[in-house]
Amino acid sequence: MPALALVVAAVAVACAEARLPDYHPPTFTVTGKVQCQDCTKNWNAYAYNAKPIPGSKVSITCRDTNNRVVHHSSDYTDGQGVFNIEVPRKAKSNDRDIEASRCLVRLASSGDAACAVFTDFNRGKTGQIPSRLTHASPNKETYAVGPYYCTLRQCDVKVKDADAGY
Repeated sequence: MPALALVVAAVAVACAEARLPDYHPPTFTVTGKVQCQDCTKNWNAYAYNAKPIPGSKVSITCRDTNNRVVHHSSDYTDGQGVFNIEVPRKAKSNDRDIEASRCLVRLASSGDAACAVFTDFNRGKTGQIPSRLTHASPNKETYAVGPYYCTLRQCDVKVKDADAGY
């Protein structure tokens, strides 16, 4: 019986040493879209025909388990209003792991001065945690957020109330 215990122990050690490598990619990507909703249009156009806003800036801020900022970056939207922010898995400041669940993505600026009032739809104004994993493989991990929306000044509820004297 002791010989069997030694064999089992030896197999366990060999298996532990031959663990599969960690297949997490060195970065993850957060992608989304920024669009303009025009409240002066009919409801269907307002709700379903938002226009992309090229040149909008979207930022991401990631914190470690001690709530310290370990990564901040941003990206500008392309001609279709799409952004892609690549985030390293390791923080440069302290070499700790960066987890998507400890990041916040938010609108930073609109690429259209006429449509520049941030809405908080999908938490674009206050910040959204990337949680929708849309692609996972040994060399790529992508999370989708948004879409985020801006609107016209006259569509902003606070501006309407102020103009009405409330």
